[in-house]
Amino acid sequence: MEISNHVAELSIVDDIESLSESPKTVVLQPHGALSGETGVTFQSSLNQAIVDAAAVIVDLLWVNRVDDQGIAILLAGMKRAQASGKSLAFLAMDEATRAALDAVWEQQRKAKASPQTDRFTPNFEQFLDDHKNAKV
Repeated sequence: MEISNHVAELSIVDDIESLSESPKTVVLQPHGALSGETGVTFQSSLNQAIVDAAAVIVDLLWVNRVDDQGIAILLAGMKRAQASGKSLAFLAMDEATRAALDAVWEQQRKAKASPQTDRFTPNFEQFLDDHKNAKV
């Protein structure tokens, strides 16, 4: 659970067009477990990168464990990037983490979708019931 210096540092890849502007792409490389204090430090770096850059790449190659808090951090980053119109990509994410992140993303997407509540007038409901019972 060691926090590597790479968590606090942002590896920045600039386009050569202009060094005075904010970077086009920021690459974050957290190390160790993405949970607890490491997760809080990474979340701060991720939030700042999303604010500062047009695109953020999170390279999870050196992450050996992602718990529920880590999934929540990645999900919050996805939401923040989406709301900001920024690009966020994950590299070297293991299958279990991807499945957990996809499941939580889908669950929240479904929760936000308004349930369809088609309501018809009682007369139309009666017509449908009568038609079904008539077996036409």
